[in-house]
Amino acid sequence: MTDTNQGKRLPTGYDIIGDIHGHADKLIALLDALGYASEQGVYRHPERKAVFVGDLIDNGRSNREVMTLVKAMHEAGNAHVVMGNHEFNAVGWAIPKPDGDGFLREHTAQNRAHHIEFLEEIPDPQERQNWLDWFKTLPLFLDLGPFRVVHACWHEPSMDVLSPYLHADHSLREDAWVPAFTESHPLFKATETVLKGVEVDLPENTSFFDHKGKERFQVRISWWESAPESLAAIAHIPNPSKNQKALAALAKLSADPRVLREFSYQGNKPVFFGHYWLTGTPQAQSKYCACVDYSAGRDGPLTAYRWQGESELNDDHFLAVYP
Repeated sequence: MTDTNQGKRLPTGYDIIGDIHGHADKLIALLDALGYASEQGVYRHPERKAVFVGDLIDNGRSNREVMTLVKAMHEAGNAHVVMGNHEFNAVGWAIPKPDGDGFLREHTAQNRAHHIEFLEEIPDPQERQNWLDWFKTLPLFLDLGPFRVVHACWHEPSMDVLSPYLHADHSLREDAWVPAFTESHPLFKATETVLKGVEVDLPENTSFFDHKGKERFQVRISWWESAPESLAAIAHIPNPSKNQKALAALAKLSADPRVLREFSYQGNKPVFFGHYWLTGTPQAQSKYCACVDYSAGRDGPLTAYRWQGESELNDDHFLAVYP
């Protein structure tokens, strides 16, 4: 069995690690629990390899330590890393628009609030650019043969749109960054879907507030569900106690079957992803879909799935660790 991305024999297993969001203490605790050890400054496992699902940065206050640790593992061949929406946004924040009127990701107060920890921790422009240059090399998704990894949504029609704009390793070409941030360009929606998930419009006069206090009029849905009872059942709305009005409105609406048919996962091998700030006991969303983001960016544990060659997911293979 060969790793098509590396041309080398696969390790005996992989550890797919969820969104870290600048919490180095949680990352080190999880790696220790998984059996990795630091050798000459690089975490290694004698038989396994780590896979990071993106969103290494923001929210926590040890961004540099997280990036340094993960990048060292990546460069030593001990880990794969896919791009998260926070790495994507960080690059867009720094790239001026071609017309010189602002940046690809607008420097609004709300966008700054979502990115402030990285900006404050890495104030030196050259150091920050070095990290952004590394982010640009990260693939938007991975197909490692027996399983797949993406930050938010495995959606092959979007990947078909992305394909002409990607290098062979599935990282964005340099000339793709401007169209990826241009709402009128097809690349924009494709990138949004893969890195940020499927979003649908909320009913008129309905909104909710995310964990940063931003009012939102669209909601992410669970693309891995095939037959939900209502839109509320697949809508990802944080702080339910503060968003009762939105949840009550969604509970009255059936989920649009056209959206589910268009975005539901059609694969027959496992796909791992992060992004959704889940809570509770880690478990697979279906026999082929597993989210490994259990809110480590706030007060939740950093979570991993220990893949050991299985074709259908096993809830016993999750490991969630607090520092």
